[in-house]
Amino acid sequence: MKRKRIIITVIICILILLSATIFSIAKFNVWNPFSSCFGMLEILFTDKEYTIVQNYPSRVVFCKTSDTSDASNKTSIQYLDEYMENRGLVLDEQLGGIFIYSNGSIKEYVSFSENGYFSRWEWE
Repeated sequence: MKRKRIIITVIICILILLSATIFSIAKFNVWNPFSSCFGMLEILFTDKEYTIVQNYPSRVVFCKTSDTSDASNKTSIQYLDEYMENRGLVLDEQLGGIFIYSNGSIKEYVSFSENGYFSRWEWE
């Protein structure tokens, strides 16, 4: 009886982890469900303006929206511009939700999306 409970508990834990991974991939394009969960919680409940959730294969960053940031009146697009300027890149052009940043020799394409709680920046 005790062995049966252990097996059922392990199966339930595996199913929860699998469903969290599928949700993370579908919603955030991040394979690590813990990274996306902690990144989202860090943005919602701390004073950080943005946090890097995944570095490889593509960088995914969560940022506070203007609705959730009480400290300043910056928009998440201004945070994106500031982040890219710190990396030595400036906005070259914008194609809908895709921002193209360049420093003259390289170009980075950043997909930008936003909901009521946070915005997501994803490098393509």
